[in-house]
Amino acid sequence: MDSRPPLGRRARALALVFSAVAGVASGAAARADDPPTSADAGAPDPGAAPVELDELVIRVPGAEATRDPTGAVTVVEAGRYAGEAKAVAELVATAPGVAVSAYGGLGQLSTVSIRGSSASGVLVLLDGLPLNTAFGGGVDLSTLPRQWIERIEVLRGAEGAHYGAGALGGVVNVVTRGGEPGGWSAEASGGSFGTAAASAEAAAGGERWTLFGAAGAERSDGDFTYRRRPQSSLPGSPYQTFTRENNGSARAGGIAKLTARLGERRLDALLQLSGGRRELAGWPGTDTPDDWQRDARALLSVRLSGAGPAPGLTLGARLTGRADLLDTRIGSLSGGDPVHQRGGAAGTEAEAVLLHPHGALRAALAAEGEALRADGLGDTRTRAQLSATLSEDARLAAGRVRLSPAVRAERVGPFDGVSAKLGGSVRVVGPLSARASAGRTFRAPGFAELYLQLGGALPNASLRPETGLSADAALVAEGARGMASVGGHATRYEDLIVYQASALGRMKPFNTGRAQVAGLEVEAATTPAPRLLGLSLGAAYTYLRTETLRGEAAEVGQDLPFRPRHRLFARAAIAPGPAEAHLEAHHVGAQWRDARNADRVPEALLWNAGASVRLARRAGLRLGLEARNLLDDRTLTDPIGNPLPGRMVMITLRAGSTPGDLTP
Repeated sequence: MDSRPPLGRRARALALVFSAVAGVASGAAARADDPPTSADAGAPDPGAAPVELDELVIRVPGAEATRDPTGAVTVVEAGRYAGEAKAVAELVATAPGVAVSAYGGLGQLSTVSIRGSSASGVLVLLDGLPLNTAFGGGVDLSTLPRQWIERIEVLRGAEGAHYGAGALGGVVNVVTRGGEPGGWSAEASGGSFGTAAASAEAAAGGERWTLFGAAGAERSDGDFTYRRRPQSSLPGSPYQTFTRENNGSARAGGIAKLTARLGERRLDALLQLSGGRRELAGWPGTDTPDDWQRDARALLSVRLSGAGPAPGLTLGARLTGRADLLDTRIGSLSGGDPVHQRGGAAGTEAEAVLLHPHGALRAALAAEGEALRADGLGDTRTRAQLSATLSEDARLAAGRVRLSPAVRAERVGPFDGVSAKLGGSVRVVGPLSARASAGRTFRAPGFAELYLQLGGALPNASLRPETGLSADAALVAEGARGMASVGGHATRYEDLIVYQASALGRMKPFNTGRAQVAGLEVEAATTPAPRLLGLSLGAAYTYLRTETLRGEAAEVGQDLPFRPRHRLFARAAIAPGPAEAHLEAHHVGAQWRDARNADRVPEALLWNAGASVRLARRAGLRLGLEARNLLDDRTLTDPIGNPLPGRMVMITLRAGSTPGDLTP
């Protein structure tokens, strides 16, 4: 949780490398507060016979996606934005309860906060595989290739009981597509700031197997002009025009997924490779023309599942592996030499799901080992992680009431902790239902906080885990024409790790932070007149009130930095025949850069618009045009003051044989 006084240039550079190094080391009409069942999540075999329990339908084995059936979750369907070249961070930002920070524009660092947490308090998963590393910090969303995403599940609240330590604010699970045998698609786009991208995917298969493969690449020069007031402290001082340079980026990746039937068992395998390089432009007035960063990631998962020896029992086992590479050159920290980081992890998980007359009981054991070597950490650091989870999804009162208790005991390196959650939902009347939950979880300190000694950073090996206690409740209405949800939440964070000034002006982490967060989350989506121009409307609003409870006298009672109180996303779209058009508004309220609330970031309103037309139905050929920052506001900045691009225009040509490509 970031809660610290204003930083000087050296400390700001240190803060950036913490975010960047730790980060990589590692549609509106399809939302719901009731998460998808395992059948919806896509891991089970669609052809497997369902087991019916009253109104509960479960296809086995359980999915790796949403495990919390009564939690607050928004499902962002990427298909609703097909052809719009939206990055992962932009898709996540359409959900309520989240604050996405994009630092510096195209291809640059993007992190997410959920319900006031820091980026390190959000677990980010790819098909259920954790991307957070032992180094600490949040996951950089810009490193996730967008081309093959099927949907993004945003779970809000303390989710450690279901997903493990670190989910103080919530979980973002990025689910990739699988494809139907014989299906294919290809996409190419280009536009402003020297931006270009291309991707292709295809699937093959037989009666008992399916293989899906996809690859993509994108690049951007990234240079743009912007306006700022060099003498902003003087009222009425004029704006001047500058050029943002050394801001380019390039990224490529590929994914392969295999599903096969081995007798009575099912095999699921995934291999994902990605890597990229980006330039680091520095801050206004402090250009860094020689700074850069490059990263690479490899993910492997193999899962075997099938029926157990007892009726209603399903067993599953999974092996996982991850390798990470990160090199960063920030001259002010390393004297011109790159800072190197290499890491890897391997783990295994075994689970059992027992279906009973009122629901399903799940038990899981998991173990993982991680090793990481980085400049400033000293020796190669290793950490073992062990966990045991027990959860229940019970349907009572003829399915009108749902209860979901869960508990997870976990050891992360030398740190022990227990996460627990109790959730419930009830169908009130007609389309109206109510849900509520409460939970506790923790986040173990990362290697950077425990051991890193680099530039102005000092380590603290005596740190304790951060903890979070949260509760929420919501009313949900769902019908044939759409859904609406209104909910409130409250969270108390204890023992937050805060960097404070130490000897010789260096920064050292301490467990001195305490904060409370409360807020309101509203979302709605509707197709009020699908036959009238295919009209669809959607919106998500977040009100977040944060308060520092412990710190310096000037900080207590103030808002946490980088947590805007108001955030709104709204979208209207029409789809008359072969054409489509949409208009979006993103509003972010004012926020603070410092814990004393002396350095204010003004509110911002961003308009996006786009349109597409189907050129050929047989090949699913579609041409799209999209404009971001439609009004060309060149005074916008990210939360730490870096300029953001003005109007960006992208043209996309897409073809394919999938249902989404062939429909109007």
